[in-house]
Formats: sequence, C-alpha cells, structure tokens
Amino acid sequence: MNTAEVVANDPNELSCVIIPTHQAQLLLPNVCVAEIMPWRRIKTLSEAPSWCMGLVGWRGQTLPVVHFASFADPSGKPPAAARCLVVMNRARTSRGPSFYALAAVGLPRMVQLVADDLQNAEVELNVADVMQVHVGTELATIPNLAFIEEQLTDLMSKAVAGG
Repeated sequence: MNTAEVVANDPNELSCVIIPTHQAQLLLPNVCVAEIMPWRRIKTLSEAPSWCMGLVGWRGQTLPVVHFASFADPSGKPPAAARCLVVMNRARTSRGPSFYALAAVGLPRMVQLVADDLQNAEVELNVADVMQVHVGTELATIPNLAFIEEQLTDLMSKAVAGG
C-alpha cells in the first residue's frame, strides 16, 4: 500500500472544508457541502430576517441564502453580493429545506484534520456558533447547524403559509 492510500484510509482523519464568510471562516465536514457555485442573482424576500439574503435557484429548487455574520449582528446589512454560494446539505434537522446556500467571500478549501490539529479558542460565542477553534494558525468557527436549520425551517414555513 502506498503512502497516499494510507493517508486516504486513516480513520482518525476528517475531511473538512473551510468556508470564508464575512467576519468568519466556517469549518465543516465536507459531507455538509453539496456544491459550490458562482455568485448569481438572488431574489430578495420581503420581511425576511437579516440573515436571509433571499432565494436562489439551484437544480430546479429554490434555496434560501444565508448570510452567516448576520446571526451575530442582526442590525448589520448583508452585502449585495459575495464570491460564491456554497450549497449545503441539511445536516441536523429532519424537517425543512433539504438544501440551503451560504454566501462565501472566497472559495472554500479542503483540509484534512485530526483531533490534534484543532485547539479550542477561548472567545465569546454567538448564537449560531458551536465552537471556535484554531486550525493551525487560523481561527475558524464551527457553526451551529441545528440552530441555522431551525431558523430556515421557520422562515420557509412562514413563506409557504404567507404565499
């Protein structure tokens, strides 16, 4: 067995993706990401919370677009555009949209991690954060996907009921 096969089959490693968003780098297992696509026009939703930039079409579906930084600062206005959209698989809740998109300011990148690669960062967490960690020299946020997905479920339920 060659070295590449040993590394690829290491059960202690986790394939992750770092997603650069406004004011945070999100760290997630790569199985959470369905697709990365270029930025496209987003249809705004009237009376949507600040964290929802609107809706975007993807593979015949309409996905809500999340601006992660707005969970921490609801008074802040999301930018009109970002670099790309990261289509996320629903990970934590059994109801609500199967997919949603995160606005990213840069291209996400893959990282292979083991437990020793992560060091807990002692910082104040926001409502949508589970933990902040140091990945090497970088600070990354592990988002609270259950919270985000519950917010999306509530938003989409209201949107369906209202129209």
